[in-house]
Amino acid sequence: MKNKKFLQRLAVVTAVSLMTVSSVQPLTAKAVSFPDEYVNHKKALKNATLRVGYASDEPFKGIFIDELDSDGKTSVMAAPGSASLFGYDNDGKYVAGGFGNVKFDRKNNTALISITKKARWSDGEPVTSRDAAYAYEIQANKDSNSPYYNEMLENIEGVKEYHEGKADKITGLEEKDSKHLLIHFKELTPAAEYAGSGYVSNVAYPYHYLKDIPFDKLVSSDKVRKHPLFFGPYAIKKVVQGESIEWVPNKYYGGPKPKLAKIITEIVPLSQAATAMKTGKYDVLLNTSSATYNKIKDDKKLVTLGSLGTGITYLGFKVGHADKDGKSVMDKSLPISNRALRQAMAYAMNVEAVTKKFGHGVTKHANTLISPNYGGYHDKSVKPYNFNLKKANELLDKAGFKRGKDGYRTQPNGKKLVLTMLDQKGSESNKAARANYIQLWKKVGLNVKLYSGKALEYNNYLDVLSSNKKHNFDLWTGVWSLPPEPTSYPSYISAPTSELNYGHFTSKENDKLVAQMNSQKAFNTKYRIQQMHKWQQYMQKEAYVVPLYYQYDLETVGKNVKNISADATDVKYNLWDQVALTK
Repeated sequence: MKNKKFLQRLAVVTAVSLMTVSSVQPLTAKAVSFPDEYVNHKKALKNATLRVGYASDEPFKGIFIDELDSDGKTSVMAAPGSASLFGYDNDGKYVAGGFGNVKFDRKNNTALISITKKARWSDGEPVTSRDAAYAYEIQANKDSNSPYYNEMLENIEGVKEYHEGKADKITGLEEKDSKHLLIHFKELTPAAEYAGSGYVSNVAYPYHYLKDIPFDKLVSSDKVRKHPLFFGPYAIKKVVQGESIEWVPNKYYGGPKPKLAKIITEIVPLSQAATAMKTGKYDVLLNTSSATYNKIKDDKKLVTLGSLGTGITYLGFKVGHADKDGKSVMDKSLPISNRALRQAMAYAMNVEAVTKKFGHGVTKHANTLISPNYGGYHDKSVKPYNFNLKKANELLDKAGFKRGKDGYRTQPNGKKLVLTMLDQKGSESNKAARANYIQLWKKVGLNVKLYSGKALEYNNYLDVLSSNKKHNFDLWTGVWSLPPEPTSYPSYISAPTSELNYGHFTSKENDKLVAQMNSQKAFNTKYRIQQMHKWQQYMQKEAYVVPLYYQYDLETVGKNVKNISADATDVKYNLWDQVALTK
């Protein structure tokens, strides 16, 4: 089995996690390559403490249930304790191995989950089929208010009825015995066989420990935020909310005995990350930005590991709202619903120039919403929105956005046009890039103001982004960190009922293309790739979401760290059970 989870991806990922927009640290003209691993042949120290920093200017939320957490940092910080039920190969397809297996039966539309006897919670109790079923119940119960409830989940028999309160259990979850869960689907699609697709959950939660907590109280419970249970190599000893986690070995862990006496994971401000690594405060730095990399790349005591990620940095447009049932509805009366306006704004952005100035080689100008990391699913023939002020002006002129005496354009109906941009605080490079884009939009006659007049702190930014207030902003920048399943973006984020469809874009053509890429015909990989290419071409033309950058996932380690890899081959359970320190 080849488990290609990178260090910061070693947290269990159920679907899609929103990561910080302040990671937009674009590229230099010359791309940089990074090693997959650092080989340290020295003997491991006994009773060592590993200090891990996560570079961020914002605290982690500390909700240790992925189905309830929209903060990617928490999942990363929880990696030493997390464990997946199933393994998956380089393409993200489930394979045998790990603490459980999943076997699909296309004829009968079922998936059989088997859990090994080795899987035990950090309180000594076994991981059971009830724990696996409980993960679906948390995600599907309306009182949980999970941001990950979606149409894919409704493909399980009885989920919709359970979500609507018409049933007290999910009929499609059949607990055969304490170690086997049979899932009945309405239809099995190609996506179901991939990790992170939203069809099959790769996690479990301790039902015996949490069962007495009402679903609407889980997110605030001490059992979830301060004293959670895990079945990975380490268990939590102490949590300082938003700041740090102290880990000790899980004595009930079913995998290899952990090599460290303690792990401390903590948030380190972006401005301090480079100095902290140079002075040896941390042994590992997660979420290494391009700016930090540029400061530490020549330090002989450190090595940066990495590979091009599956994520995407993008510019999004809010073209509608969610109705009372949570379904996205487009509002054609909004100025930003005009395709020419969206395309013009994309052409007015000098993304290449920004990347060359600020990037240090670790990001790449994106041409579609699907990263080249997905191989053939990425359509390399799609042209990006290259900087072209003339084209931007022509589009606006033709669409009837006329310039006034003040130099700013009005709407085609003659009304004043002021666009509101939502963004979050970031580095000085981010601030400079944002100011640059606003100035370029001004050059083509577009008046763009920041929401509330300033960039917001991350948690405030996320609250505004996920709120359903009509017309409170027109555009925003963000980053999606995506799972291995290649159709996860179109299937999940652009779904009409997805809470992660922040722009509320929906169309018959999008629904048609998404349905085709996960139809029965799509079990033919060639056909599935063709539909993915059609979707990328459609999205690039419509410009509801404009791709900006692909970014390398970078983690920096001291040369005193042993058994760390960016491409963890043959890791059966969790990379952290192998990590050790040397002199």
